[in-house]
Amino acid sequence: MSPTNGNNRRLNPPRSYASKVADILRDEIQRGVFRPGERLPTEVVLGETFGVSRAVIREAIFALKQDGIVESYQGRGIFVAQSLPEATFRLARAELNDSDEIDRVFEFLLAHEAAAAALAAERRNEADLSRIRMALEAIDHAIERGENGIEQDMAFHSEILAATKNHLFVSFGAFLENRVRHLIREARANSSRKGLTQYVQEEHRAIYAAIADGDKEAARNAAETHLANAAARLRVYSAVTPVPAR
Repeated sequence: MSPTNGNNRRLNPPRSYASKVADILRDEIQRGVFRPGERLPTEVVLGETFGVSRAVIREAIFALKQDGIVESYQGRGIFVAQSLPEATFRLARAELNDSDEIDRVFEFLLAHEAAAAALAAERRNEADLSRIRMALEAIDHAIERGENGIEQDMAFHSEILAATKNHLFVSFGAFLENRVRHLIREARANSSRKGLTQYVQEEHRAIYAAIADGDKEAARNAAETHLANAAARLRVYSAVTPVPAR
């Protein structure tokens, strides 16, 4: 069966071309446009359809193979897998020049981190507080050494997730970290260039203070402020001046 909309699916920046092609083909396979066992169009045809190079098509097909959605056979082509895997959660790596996708990523992060901070405030014990405080101090030390503190920043948020006493928050947090580390790194770089590092640490301290006080709502609000400002530091939101830490 031919892809939907024929040749009207040419791609535009800024997202990765290969990611876009893979997403479109994945969606069409899931909707039955291409059925299990059916051969996909050749690389040449797909390249012409999407207006991209064969190298981009190969990268997209490789991603689909990694997900178990298609299978390749030497000399025969690429086929939709006979048994499709169950749908799994996916989060593509957002490109720094894709403001809409970064906006969506930070909205998602905000919900996750805010809920975790609230639970941590409710469930933390003294050992948790000690680890969170040590992680916070490690960021200060990294800044004093002239480093960006990205690893220490990640550790701070990881300790908060651990304090939720919910392994799903911890596991999903690790999943998210692998896909947004480059965004956090750029946000911290922007903070350093603009002299906003102290604001970032004030936000972290506000989160810690609320968790230490056992104040769920204050912890949630502080985490929301931090993520909203992180997005602003990537110029996702229109805010120019960081919101004061609560």
